[in-house]
Amino acid sequence: MEGVRSSLRSGRNEVGGVPVEVVRRRARRISIRVENDGTVRLTVPKWWATIRQGEEFLREKWAWVMKQRVETLARPPVERTPVTEAELAALKRLLDELNATWSARLGESGVVWKLRRMKTVWGCCHCRERYITYNAELARAPRELVEYVVVHEYTHFTVPNHGPRFYALMDERLPGWKLLRRRLNRREWEREGPMV
Repeated sequence: MEGVRSSLRSGRNEVGGVPVEVVRRRARRISIRVENDGTVRLTVPKWWATIRQGEEFLREKWAWVMKQRVETLARPPVERTPVTEAELAALKRLLDELNATWSARLGESGVVWKLRRMKTVWGCCHCRERYITYNAELARAPRELVEYVVVHEYTHFTVPNHGPRFYALMDERLPGWKLLRRRLNRREWEREGPMV
């Protein structure tokens, strides 16, 4: 964004020829995502941040965003078909197992979970209500990536934000989680071929 004059607003924008979609919603932090079509999605928390703050964050990360955009557009497109009932049933069994294991290991009883399609997150922890929502798209992810999401969400019962304490607990509970997060967010398994 060097030398580019910009004044972002909610919705579709263009910055130096790059489509930037600004979304205002309930969120814990300002975040940037590069979609498969090269659109840059800037999420700005509705209640505590301004679009101007989001724009400043985007400006600071612009070199990284452009690098991610080049990598994303260079990848061959992956055709996604809807998750089948059989895949959902298998995911439910896996989540039953992983939730039971981690709730016992971490002493977190009374946690309920559910499954639904979500566009922007893999999981969501509702700390006060003691339930977790998982994204149905996890149905095609390898076991270790699903486990990463389970551990991530259970860790929010101890630390509800993504501060240093949260990451220290993740290091303790699931060493190597950063690599798993990267594989999940880049959907690398879709290019790794079928799971065995």
